[in-house]
Amino acid sequence: MTRRILSFFFIGLLSLTAWSKEPTPVQPASLEKPTVTTEHPLKPVLKMAGEAHAKIEREVRDYTCTITRRERVHGELRSYETINAKVRHAQGTDTPFSVYVSFLKPKQLAGREALFVAGENGDKLLVRRGGTRMSYVSTYLEPMSKMAMDENRYPITEIGFKRMLEVLMERMRDDMRFSDAKVTFFQDAKLGGRACTGVEAVHATERPEYTFHRAVVLIDKELKLPVGYAAYWWPEEKGGKPVLLEEYYYTNIKLNVGLTDADFDRDNPEYKFFERDGADPAAESQTVSR
Repeated sequence: MTRRILSFFFIGLLSLTAWSKEPTPVQPASLEKPTVTTEHPLKPVLKMAGEAHAKIEREVRDYTCTITRRERVHGELRSYETINAKVRHAQGTDTPFSVYVSFLKPKQLAGREALFVAGENGDKLLVRRGGTRMSYVSTYLEPMSKMAMDENRYPITEIGFKRMLEVLMERMRDDMRFSDAKVTFFQDAKLGGRACTGVEAVHATERPEYTFHRAVVLIDKELKLPVGYAAYWWPEEKGGKPVLLEEYYYTNIKLNVGLTDADFDRDNPEYKFFERDGADPAAESQTVSR
């Protein structure tokens, strides 16, 4: 997994309240005032990522956000998905890493919920199917099991800014063994009206060590956090367009909102893990362990 970039990322990545249609992938033409680096191409990017990671370690306990993602899974590019997320970082021995997500779009996934608390339920993930058929079915799954990964590039354990930065830094250190990367900074990038620093990295030579041909990262200038990420593979044919692998956009970010154990409790009355639509939740419990 450490050979991949991003989490169920989580990933990652656009103020959804302003959208009336699906998001448009970030393109270099939409960014202005490029400045090409003159030192080792990835060194300043690694420095920025390290500073952002240190900030999270010092200052961020938890957060809520909206994630919009599009992933290529098993060779097929899926539709855009919109997800509300709650993330709480591990704090000492009393507060475990915790994640709750609920799917808003598309229709076939709306109502899906997932809950993971490190060290609880045998380190298994609780998932409510959602969608239009048998939406009420809930089950426990291993995060890396075939069923849990069937519609995802990454497990839920990889979600969040902190883990995303850790993977990005690891990949950059690996890529710095080679010198064929071109990195361009865009100081006037925008994401949902918020000022961002855009970073585009392009590998000129296809190598088995690489996980992308072209990648774009957006760093929120105020939050100092990565709020957008998109990665592309080499074109399938000469002169063709790069192939989208994944893109993530984080919006509606609220840091340190004071999430509690109740936010990661399967019996939270706002959640529907054991509720059959229109029925008594207690009578419709679906707890199949796998």
